[in-house]
Amino acid sequence: MRSLVVALGLLAFATAADAKPHKRERKHTKQKLRVAHARHERFEITGPIKGQSVGAPWSGRLRDAAQLPEGDGYVIRRPGRSYGTRSTVEYVEHVLGDVTDRFPDIHDIAVGDISAQQGGRISEHNSHQSGRDIDIGLIYTRKPANYPSSFVAGTADNLDFEATFVLLEEFARTAKQSGGAQVIFLDFNVQGLLYKWALENGEDEDYLARLFQYPHGRGSSEGIVRHEPNHADHMHVRFRCPPADSACR
Repeated sequence: MRSLVVALGLLAFATAADAKPHKRERKHTKQKLRVAHARHERFEITGPIKGQSVGAPWSGRLRDAAQLPEGDGYVIRRPGRSYGTRSTVEYVEHVLGDVTDRFPDIHDIAVGDISAQQGGRISEHNSHQSGRDIDIGLIYTRKPANYPSSFVAGTADNLDFEATFVLLEEFARTAKQSGGAQVIFLDFNVQGLLYKWALENGEDEDYLARLFQYPHGRGSSEGIVRHEPNHADHMHVRFRCPPADSACR
């Protein structure tokens, strides 16, 4: 994979209630839901970010790494690979916290690899070398039996469309902020499921066209969400170089 420069004009997002009742399994419903959006407030990075990411995501390393902490509502599958730049870690922690607050009844979200503590090549990945890539599992109406220890392909029958859409949107809306999302990789067909659900539930077609590569085609340069093979069971978020990281590519 190669770095992409993506310009995304995001619209204002609606606010939602903050109530957090006891967690329980959500029941699948066929009724139309109002599209919930990422919250409106701006999140500011506070941690030191100078010189952490060195090189490119597919040929790089990591120094003075930050580690994603354990938290309510998500499971880190391999803690030894949960190291990244401070900005990446803080964005991820914020997004996961906000989504689990918004949807208190969902199952825990699977958090895949970021990077090893010193960066560099790790098994099962060509990228994830410089602390700016992270794999995030999808959200389902009922927690699959082998999730979150394994990622599970998203389908029309198992996806929690509203919660997954908001999770994706929360990452996408960081794109205009310092060190925010550069690109999100997600299977084209899964993009289509989310796109069609959002359109059927009242979302603006022009907005969705700026968010997703779907339906423009797998080779299109449209949208911050792009197709990548083997990404039907998770989203892969790549963050931009922190401004002070002069060796980051």
